[in-house]
Amino acid sequence: MKNHNRISIMIVAGAGFLLGPCLRGRAQVDELPVYEVIQSGAGEAQVKGLAGSLKLPREKLSVQRGVVSYADFSEYLNVPTRPVTDPAQLEKLKAMSRDENQDASISFEAIDFDALKKQRVLDSASALKAASAAFASAGLHLESAKAVAGNTVFAASYTNDAGAVISVERKLDTKVNYKFAAPNGIPFIGPGAQLQVAYNAKGSVIQLYYGWREVKEGSKVKIISETEARSRIARLLPAGAKIKLRLVYWCPPFDNAAAKGEPLNPTSIIPWYAYTGTIEMKDPATGSRSVKTTKERLILATDDPAYVPSIQFKVSGSGSSRVEAGVEASGGRAPYTYVWTGSNPAVLESRDSSVRYVPLARAVPREGTEFAPNETVALNEIVSVTVIDANGIAVLASQTIPVQAQPIISQSHGGGSHGTACYGCESPGEPEEWTQERVGWQQGMSNPGAGSQKFCWLGDDSWPGDYIKPSKPGTLPAKPWINGDADYSNWGINTANLVLVNGDGWPDGFTAMYPGAPQSDYNNDVNLLRPGNPGGTVQMPTHTYNVNYDHSWGPEGSNDRLYWLAGLLCECLDVTDGAGLNTHQRWGAAFGGLHIFTGFASGAAYSAGAFPKAFAEKILGVSGSSQTIKNAWFNASTDTAEGTAAAMGPITTGAVSDLNDHYIGQGSMGPSIAPANITGWWSLHQ
Repeated sequence: MKNHNRISIMIVAGAGFLLGPCLRGRAQVDELPVYEVIQSGAGEAQVKGLAGSLKLPREKLSVQRGVVSYADFSEYLNVPTRPVTDPAQLEKLKAMSRDENQDASISFEAIDFDALKKQRVLDSASALKAASAAFASAGLHLESAKAVAGNTVFAASYTNDAGAVISVERKLDTKVNYKFAAPNGIPFIGPGAQLQVAYNAKGSVIQLYYGWREVKEGSKVKIISETEARSRIARLLPAGAKIKLRLVYWCPPFDNAAAKGEPLNPTSIIPWYAYTGTIEMKDPATGSRSVKTTKERLILATDDPAYVPSIQFKVSGSGSSRVEAGVEASGGRAPYTYVWTGSNPAVLESRDSSVRYVPLARAVPREGTEFAPNETVALNEIVSVTVIDANGIAVLASQTIPVQAQPIISQSHGGGSHGTACYGCESPGEPEEWTQERVGWQQGMSNPGAGSQKFCWLGDDSWPGDYIKPSKPGTLPAKPWINGDADYSNWGINTANLVLVNGDGWPDGFTAMYPGAPQSDYNNDVNLLRPGNPGGTVQMPTHTYNVNYDHSWGPEGSNDRLYWLAGLLCECLDVTDGAGLNTHQRWGAAFGGLHIFTGFASGAAYSAGAFPKAFAEKILGVSGSSQTIKNAWFNASTDTAEGTAAAMGPITTGAVSDLNDHYIGQGSMGPSIAPANITGWWSLHQ
């Protein structure tokens, strides 16, 4: 159980790439400079220079708060497809599809393997040369940046009607990324340190993103010693985790996702320690051991109050059915943004310095009974607040108190249309991990066209069972956090069209929690493991349960709505795992009509909510045309430095796929492909 009346305060930011030198073997740093922002984004002369040097019409460039972006999706991330026109093939496809596939928005598009095999890309040397010349001509100051070339890769394997297996792997574009660093070699990372350009085979620009603040060296601050940093980090990781850390300058996004998209205009960029923890996991059932590495997270590398806010946090309501909390902030740079978490969704919307709410419990009624209208249940309520200053520095405080909470009653869909948009979120690490990412997602999905939020499970309310169909669909079995509630009214992932999973992952599993779980169990003892995992699929602190969740994800049941599962999970879609299994060998069995599973190959990065907000806004067309699910995921990753984007999905008769799905109401989407009709798989990774 959680400890009552325990208060914890920490400085948090999140994850990034392991791009810079680690500290082992380096001399201890006592002081480091703070970098002062002298220009935020590109000036108008630089924008015009970019348009001219890259041979792009000025009106085609999007410029928001100095951030310059452009994408031609007829070529960028484009996989050639062809419409299915043969009447016999169309009838076959429609016959195997759900009733909602008769809707006019459903389109049948086949991957054009012949055209794909003919695609070529620009060589890396030519791309690097072109980018260097173009940015120099545009007047961008990139003396501190190093260019690295790479490609987006599409792979597919498909069995055609003749029984022949068609496999192909092709590069789709050539992109040049710029990595910024201080003169002492310490890297600038984060969504505020981004520059990428992509070229087609002819050397024409098909994508651009420039989001960098020009800086100059300022005064120095005292740095926390590595020994002290390791001590602080150890308190944030499971016991025994091996720590790897480095010094970085984290550059915040250009808007404050937690403040409903208000501009974020930091005046100072300060040093941080970025770290990962390597954790050894033991399967209680088999004794087998495996290793996983957390996302890279951040703690501040200085305690200087001129840059680091401090807070006083008070919570009341112990033993009652009402919670009140307030916070006072000082230091750092005002004004402050306040982000609250608690069991009642209403508190998630507050941006005031105090909150008052009725606690709610995700409680399972006793077998064969229902909760009485005024019945309450005992709950250990975690109340937390994240205070973010004007430089993007976040400070978290949390306290746990016993309360009497109102149970959350399931809400039947009542046979509503599959075409009515809805979404959900699983965020098991809260309140101590990834709060800003969840807030960014909710802010992005608050725009018109997103529909309704079916659920948002935080902390110990986010269960492995949410991804598992129970043996009797639509019911609530004993211990649903183990045995499944994926399609139980507004409880599991199948009850929403699009679900964001906001946590940690590795190639063969991702994090979850269970009722009453202490925060120390997050990313340690509770996980959903891949279907068919030899030691079981639901891992708990004392036992691993072999629950079969094959075909659990999708819209195939009467109460099921899930088309897209978006995993803000590092490594979950690595090309292969330690046993050499590819993405569909690991996760394909869970598809039960699911269209697309997005995630990350290798590490995911921290964006202070900028990535999930950008993903949501791109699928909804907030600042332009609506983008497809896969394009929005990859483009948001590029814009915010959020990891190595990846995606996968099924292929059916005639090489038809859901590759170019749009969100509900934003454009066409492909058919729901039942497990029996899957004849192949596609994957995409940067």
